Amino acid sequence: MSRRKRESIAAASGIGLGLSNSAESNNQIEQNERPKTGVVSYLRARLWLVGLIAVLSLGALGAGLKYLEEDSKREIAKAPKDRSMLSSVNPFVPAPPPPPTMQHSKSYIYAGSRLLAVEDANASAVPPADLAIWRPSNGLWCVFGGPGSTQTIFGWGNNSDVPAPGDYDGDGKTDFAVYRKSMATFWIMKSSDNTYYAVTQGTIDLDVPVPGDYDGDGKTDTALFRASNSTWHIVKSSDSSGYNFTWGASGDKTAQADYDGDGKTDAAIWRGNELNFYILKSSDNNWTYAYLGTAASADTPVSADYDGDGKADPATLSGNNWIIKSSSTGTITPVQWQNVNDIPVPNDYDGDGKVDIASWRNSNGNWYIRQSAHGNSLRNVAWGTAGDIPVPALYRR
Repeated sequence: MSRRKRESIAAASGIGLGLSNSAESNNQIEQNERPKTGVVSYLRARLWLVGLIAVLSLGALGAGLKYLEEDSKREIAKAPKDRSMLSSVNPFVPAPPPPPTMQHSKSYIYAGSRLLAVEDANASAVPPADLAIWRPSNGLWCVFGGPGSTQTIFGWGNNSDVPAPGDYDGDGKTDFAVYRKSMATFWIMKSSDNTYYAVTQGTIDLDVPVPGDYDGDGKTDTALFRASNSTWHIVKSSDSSGYNFTWGASGDKTAQADYDGDGKTDAAIWRGNELNFYILKSSDNNWTYAYLGTAASADTPVSADYDGDGKADPATLSGNNWIIKSSSTGTITPVQWQNVNDIPVPNDYDGDGKVDIASWRNSNGNWYIRQSAHGNSLRNVAWGTAGDIPVPALYRR
C-alpha cells in the first residue's frame, strides 16, 4: 500500500495523528539513545586500557621525580663542604663568602706616661719602637730605626720648642711635632703626606704639652696641662672641639696613659707626698687611685703597659729604682736598672706587646734596654749625644 493511501485511511479513521506522533517520538527516542548508549559501551569495553594509560603515566612521573632527586643529591655531594644552608635547597646557588676573621683594631704604644703612636687596623702585634732623639740646638730629629724602619734625620723645630711627637694623622706612624711655648702653638709635620699644620692652643709660656688619644679615634689629640691651676685643655681630633677640666693639685706631676684599656688616654697625676696615682678613667668618667707604698715622693712617673694586658701599669722611677704595680695582678715589683742619673725611656723595643724598662744616658748617648722578650737581657745602643732629648716612638720612615 502506498504511503499516500495509508495516510488517507488514517485521516479518515481519526487515529492518524496519534499514530504518527507516537512513531515519530519512538524514532526520536531511539535516535537519542543510540549515541549515548554507544559511548558508555565504548568506554566500558576499553576501561582496562584507560587504567593502563593512567598507571603508566604515574609511573613515568614518579621515575622523573626520583631522577631529579638523585641528581640533586649528586650535585650536593660534589659541592664544597663549606656551602651554606642555601645550597641544601638549591645546589646551584654559590655559597656566600665566609665571615671576616676578627682582628685587633689598634695597638697602642707608650713612652713613659705618654701615648705616642697607634698601629692601624688589623695589627696583630706591636712593631718594635724606634730609637730616636731630638736635638734642641738645631731642631734635628734623628731616628735610628728598627725592623721595618730606616735611619732618618729631619729638621723640625728650634731651641725654645718642646718635642711633642704623636700620630696626629692616624696613619700608624709617629709625626715629628713640637710645641712652641713662646707662641702657644703646636707645629706638626704629617708623615702621611709630608705637609705641616699649626694649632694655636693655650697661653704663652704657661702650659706644657700632654698629647694623647683622648677621644679614641686613633689620632693623637693636641693637649696641654697648666700646673699653676691643674687645668687640662684638650682639642679632640675627631671633631676639633676643645674642652677644659681641672684634675690635680699644686705639685702634682702628669702621668696620662690608658689605665682602663678602652683605647683612650686617661688624664692622670702622680701625687708624690701621698704616693698615689689619681686616674680619671675615660671608660666611665669615674676616678680611681693606685697606691705605691714603696715609692718615694720625688719619683718620676713612668706608667706604661709592662705586663702586656692592654692597660697601663702605674709606675715610678727614683734614681735607678723602678716601682711597677701590675694592672693584671695588682702586685708591686721593684726593679733596679742602670744608673741614677739616666733618663727613663720605656717603650716596646722588642715587639712582644710589653713595654720594656729602658734608660738613656746623657753623658754618652747610650740606650740601655731591658728586653722582656729575651729574658730581660740587655740591649745597648749608642744613639745621640749630650744635650739631646730622647723621643722613642714608632716613626717607621
